[in-house]
Amino acid sequence: MDAKIGLLAHNKIASDEAARLRHMPSSAHRGTPTKDSFNSRTLNKGSRAKLERYQELFFILQTQPQYLARLFRKNREQGVVDADQKRLESLVMSTFAHAQKQREEYYFLKLLAKSVQEECNACGAIQEFQRGSYFFDRLFRTYTRAPRDRKFLRQTFTPLIRNMILDDDQLDLESDPRQIYRFLLNDEELRTGTCSRDPNLPQGIAIKEPDVRAIFVKNLQDVKELADHFLETLQEAIPRLPFGVRYVTRQMFDSLSERYPQEDQRHLLRAVTFWTWKHYIKPIFTSPEDSGIIERSVDPAGKRNLNMMALVLNQLIMGREFDEEHFYLKPLNRYFTGTGFSKMDDIRAQCKHNKHSACLYLS
Repeated sequence: MDAKIGLLAHNKIASDEAARLRHMPSSAHRGTPTKDSFNSRTLNKGSRAKLERYQELFFILQTQPQYLARLFRKNREQGVVDADQKRLESLVMSTFAHAQKQREEYYFLKLLAKSVQEECNACGAIQEFQRGSYFFDRLFRTYTRAPRDRKFLRQTFTPLIRNMILDDDQLDLESDPRQIYRFLLNDEELRTGTCSRDPNLPQGIAIKEPDVRAIFVKNLQDVKELADHFLETLQEAIPRLPFGVRYVTRQMFDSLSERYPQEDQRHLLRAVTFWTWKHYIKPIFTSPEDSGIIERSVDPAGKRNLNMMALVLNQLIMGREFDEEHFYLKPLNRYFTGTGFSKMDDIRAQCKHNKHSACLYLS
């Protein structure tokens, strides 16, 4: 970090020197020595003072997170364009050395917690906070790309995603009766060259076809079993959840509890759990090749199965039953209200109970 600050202070001097040399005859500076790296001992008194002020600035930005947290909120309110957001993200991660060392990680997590609090205080209702898109979301996703988190996700969810879903060539989680009907129609045409099925059969009639209904019931049963396996895997993995994830989610819960004391704590826990799912776990379903789960690209059938599981788990973790938008999945509501929601409540309670291990680390 000192070297980076020094380069900032030295930049003006280096630029002036380069401009001066460009206007000199080549023979005049053939023997001019060049510096391969910045050396603070070569600075004059004015540049050294400038370096010290940069050091003070970066120290304040690291140790007093309220300044950057306010900047993040102001940028969101003013609708700063994505290109500027990316530049700011790069600057922040460089300021905290990508949270690779204990000191920088300590202050980086403090910044995330302060940013969460700042955004909570700016929202009038919990629903407004849940609908928002925040800069700390981007920072959190970048932070959790570290090898430690990738290793945790790979060790925890590879058996489910790779072994039980992607490597099972017979698995088909398609649960839309129209799509199942079209698959059977196409299969019959390929086998016989003709097809007696009506290609324009409505969905309500398609589900009444015996072979369509049999596949529909089997696929929903497979979805339910995989969702059960996911919940069991997640519950077993809670004690091994990386500290940074536990700390940020705990601080989010505390900030929401302080800002919205009238809200049911179960509702607040549900909001925090869904945020963690959305920004930490869900990407391993939507893009497992980017998360280190697999080393190859996913074929279309595997992609469909993963997207179906992401859709179902999204609804389960959100704590909502399926409505008319996905009415063909409404039979899963019985599983949700029967055991799914209660298992998620157990997981949330376990996360809340583990708060002390996170708080002690940064106390």
